[in-house]
Formats: sequence, structure tokens, C-alpha cells
Amino acid sequence: MTVRKLTLSAAATTTVLLLCGSILGATSATAAGPAPTTTTAPTTTTAPTTTTTTTTPATTVTTHAEAPGSPGVPGATGAPGVADVPTTLAPPTTGTTSEATVVRPAQGSAPATTAAAPALALSSYDPKAGTAVLAPTGAESAKGAAEEAAPPSESAAVAVQPGQLIDSPPTPAAPHGALVAVTGVQPAADGTVAVTTRPATLPELLGATSADLHSAISPAAFEVKPWISGLQVTTDLGPTSGSGSVSGGLGISADATVPLPGGSSARLSGSVELHPAVDFSYRGGLGLIDPQQARIGFTLGAHADWHVSAALTGSTGPVRIALASYSASPVVMVGVLPVVINLAFTLYADISADGTVTLDAEQAYDGTWGVHSDYVKGPGWTTTTDPGTSTVSPLRLDLRGSATAKAGLLAEASVALYDTVGVKASIEPYLRVAVNGSVLLDAAHPEPEVNGTIALYGGLDINGALMARLVVLGTPILEQDLPFLAFHREWPITSWSAGQSPVPLVNWTTLSAGLIDDNQSAYLRTRPDWDPSALKASCPDGTRLLGLAHGSDNGLCGDVTRANLWGANRGYVVDHGGTYVTTDWAPGYTKAQCPAGSFVSGYSRNGRTLGVLCAESATPLGTASRTLWFDKGDNRPAVAGGGDFAYGFGKGQCADDEFVAGVAYSQPWWQLWAARPYALLCQKLA
Repeated sequence: MTVRKLTLSAAATTTVLLLCGSILGATSATAAGPAPTTTTAPTTTTAPTTTTTTTTPATTVTTHAEAPGSPGVPGATGAPGVADVPTTLAPPTTGTTSEATVVRPAQGSAPATTAAAPALALSSYDPKAGTAVLAPTGAESAKGAAEEAAPPSESAAVAVQPGQLIDSPPTPAAPHGALVAVTGVQPAADGTVAVTTRPATLPELLGATSADLHSAISPAAFEVKPWISGLQVTTDLGPTSGSGSVSGGLGISADATVPLPGGSSARLSGSVELHPAVDFSYRGGLGLIDPQQARIGFTLGAHADWHVSAALTGSTGPVRIALASYSASPVVMVGVLPVVINLAFTLYADISADGTVTLDAEQAYDGTWGVHSDYVKGPGWTTTTDPGTSTVSPLRLDLRGSATAKAGLLAEASVALYDTVGVKASIEPYLRVAVNGSVLLDAAHPEPEVNGTIALYGGLDINGALMARLVVLGTPILEQDLPFLAFHREWPITSWSAGQSPVPLVNWTTLSAGLIDDNQSAYLRTRPDWDPSALKASCPDGTRLLGLAHGSDNGLCGDVTRANLWGANRGYVVDHGGTYVTTDWAPGYTKAQCPAGSFVSGYSRNGRTLGVLCAESATPLGTASRTLWFDKGDNRPAVAGGGDFAYGFGKGQCADDEFVAGVAYSQPWWQLWAARPYALLCQKLA
């Protein structure tokens, strides 16, 4: 198993008071995000749901709370002054209104303590205005107050005081939960209490409590929304073990035809079973500013038998077809204190082709994949991509044409706390086929019937980002996602050849030089450092740079249209600041540019300076050029190969018949310590 980590620099860490340590922003977007788009407006139908009645018990994990001045507490797990505190994943709600917990804030190392308040729930909540209304749950509050000869409003108003915290599980008024501090109280005659609030923090709630939880989420906790007709949703509620595994899962089965661009269509059928789980941990400090340690993330297991049938051309892909959206807000009980986690993801069918092919393929996916972010006071945040184990197997193939085609199942997911901070990621296992001719493989043809050349590959792509928010005195002044190192792995499954010459395969490589050098050039790895003291990346020999990302150190290499462009003498130069610039193609920006007859095959960054690695071309190059800006968002070809090589960032990519001849750069206002590319000089190959 390969695990890739991204650690934020000290400068970056100082700009990210996240998760448990920042004041939770009240204006954040919902965890599920905007409704996904498909190639056409989806026809949403009410999908039948099959549910078994097996009860799903909560997962329990032992946690600790610091008990100052009381070393050797009975039941402590080996650490002096640490008392055991149970942590449980609460069972899914049954539709009743959940009570809010009114508490006095944590003091020193002790967690918040419950206040003597009647049973109350959030009946309305406006996070932007910071206002909320608490109402008695049921008739119990009013009846009890009447028996004590005190109006219910007075009773609640006395119990809810400024300075206290309201910790609410999901309610209709706050579907993702709420954690706020009370700043003002105004009782009403009908027994409700109006309060003004400010965002609160987890350290205010949990103090020095320690909590660790990795748990599968019960399928009963999810709300599922189909996005195509012909989709059935099934929920299997299997038993949950103490380790958090679930024998059941979230299932969908599909049998639908969806339109594609250009007038063609795709037939989607098969079944998918998903097993989502969340990671959450917290260890508080003695202060209420930030924790000592925190983690938030998720894993997603899947099994699928999936069938795609389509007539594809280069103009139809890549196409993502939204199948279903899932959302849940499970509640973790840290002692008596609820912590709300929001998990949401959308499942897509992803198909693409760079030629013309008739595709009828059935394939099986199996695996478990995950991402999470860890915080440690001092070093800051570390983001981790865990590809786990995965298999992709062709079950049946009927392919005809000349193209490279891909069919995958992509999950775009996010996990947050109280809908404010967390992790988002996309995970896609896929099957790729390069065909020049035809192949037929099924139960009736155990030996494939081949005319031409066929190559099959399995693959896994994981991209993600930490959803960063800096909050100072309750005012967010920065929102910038911080990416994971992208994980891309592709492996050959099998190949056949008969009768025809093979299709030239296009090689795409994602580069990432955010932490360490990423020299993919086998030749340059045998040579002296081509840009000492700089972080650098170089393309594999035989490919050229085609794209860069604004706001990160990611790039994209490929050999589309022209392979093996580097001259046999392997000549190269490095430029940082305009030695070879003949025209001002990006006014106001510093430009690193290659001399005539060379192309960019790598890049480097040394603080506020960017450099380009210029390789001498084996053949004459064209002179027609254009400036391609991408600082405001993606600027890529309509059919862009290479995938999303910098998740969450604007990307610039030259056309397939171009090469990068130069890079214009500067420093964004929010990242003054690092130069970032703003534009590419794209030049014709011939």
C-alpha cells in the first residue's frame, strides 16, 4: 500500500487555523455542495428503497480527558491524569426532533459541562445573522414549568444564559448541526427563547478531551437522491462490529440510457455497493485556541459490476453522468457532548474517448480508498492519500474502432464538522482500453476474437483538498483549498494483437513539486541538479510539458500528437527571467521562456522565482504562438487529456498540437512567499 503525504510549510500553517482550532465559520457552503450537473438536466424519480430491519449498534471507542491534579485516576490507560471517557457513534435518528445540549464552556483541561436547562431544540437558525430560536421539545417543558408555577419562557430563559454553548445535533432548522456560543437571550411568551450567537470552537466544547473514532456509517443514516431515471436505491442494514465494519452497504442498481453530446447516447446498467466510513480524532490542549492534535477524513469501499455501452468520439468525452447523491450527518458522542460530522458524496459514471470507438464493456471494481488530514500543534497540517487496495477486471468486451477509451465510476466526496471545515476528494477506479480494430470477449468467447491490437489497463485516480479557512476574531479573511498530492496509478491487465498495427498510445504524467523534487526524466536523474536549491519537476523522457496549475506546484506532461520530441544529444538550458523573451506576451509579469528550437519539459520554483527547463527539439518547431491565461480558472482544450491534474485549482493546458514555450509568473496576494504561474506561452509544434 502506498501512502502519499503533503505537509504544509510553517508559513502556510500560520494561515490555517482549521477544524477544532478555528472559530467555525457561519457562512460556509453545505457539505453536499451544489447539485451535480449531468450532460442533460437529470430526470429525478422517487427510487424504491429496500431496507432490512437489522438494528445497527453504535461503534464505541475509548477516549480520554485530562484531569489536572489527579494522577493515577482509576481506569486510566497508562497516562497519569488521563481518565477514560466513552466515545460512541450515535444510532441514526428516527425522525424525532433532536435535543440541543446547552453547556458551560470548557475550563482549562475540563470539557464543557451540561447546564440545567429544560429539553430544548433549535426550531430556527440563521448562521449568517447569528440568530436562533430554542423551543421546548414536546409538551414536557411547558407542563413541567406550569407545575412549578413559572412560565416556560422564564424557565428556559433562566436556564439559557449568555456565555453558554449550544451544541445541536441535526434538526430541520440546522440540518448539519450547529455549535454556537450564546451572546444574548430574549424569552418569548410562547415558551421559546430567541438567542443571538457567535460561532464557537471545539476546544471551547471539548477542552482537553481526547477522542479517536474510525467508524463505518450506517446505511440508514444516509439520504439518497437519484439523478437519472431507471435507478433503484437499496439499503442493506447489516450488523456493525466493534471495529466499525458494516456487513451491509449502500446499493444502487441502474438500467438507463442517457444522452451524450453530439447526439449519441450511453447505456448504463449494473449494480454498485458502497461502504463509507469516517475518521475523526481530537486531543485538546490546556488553552482554548487550538488543539494539540486533530484528524478528519473518510474511507470509501466499493464493489461494482458495471456495464457501459456507447458510441464514442473524441468530441464526446470526458463526460461525467451523475448517478446519485448521498448525504448523512452522523453524531459522535464524546461523553455527553455531541460532535456532528457531515459526509456527502456523489457517484458519477465517467466515460471518455480520444478517437472513435463503439464500446460495450462490463467490468468489476473492488477496493477501499481513503483520504484524511492530520493536525499537530507546531508542525501544522499533513494531508494523506491512502490508495488502499483496488482491482479492476474486464468481464465482457465488445470494442470496435480506433481510440483510447476510459470507463470509470467516480465518487466526489466531502467530510466536514458542523458543515464548516473538512476534506473533499474525488476517487475513481477505471478501466482504460486502447483499441485499433475490434475485440469480442464474453462467456461464449473465452478466447477473445481479435482483429487488430487491443490493450487493457486498470487505473485509480485520487485527488483531494483540505478545505481551509482562516478565522481571526470571528471574521474569515482567507478561503483557499490546500491540495493533496494527487495519486495516479495505472497497471496493464492484458493485451492482444492480430492482423493490424497497434494504436499509438498517449502517455500522460502528473507532476507535483510542492514538497520534494519530482524528476521523472530518467536522463536528468543521472545528471547534476539542473536547478540547485529549487523545488523542481521534469517530464518523462519522450514527453513535454503541456499544463500547469495556478496556486499549486502541479503540472501535466504528455506526448500527444508528437512523441520523443527531445533531441538525441539531450541538450537543455534553464531560464528564470526572460533571457530569451523577444515580445512582451504577458505584460506586467515576469516571464521564463525557452530559446527558439526548444520546448519546456520541466519547471522549478525557488521561493518567488520560477524557472523552466528547456529541451532542444529533435525536429524544427512552429513559430505561431498564443498567450493562455488561467489565473481565474481552468483554461484547457474542450477535450483535455490527462485528467484533473491539480484538483481544486485553476489549470492551463496547451492544445494537443502545441507545446509550452514559456511561463509568466508573479505572486498571488494570498501567497506572497511563493511564485505562481499565471499564463503559458503555447506554440505550435509545426
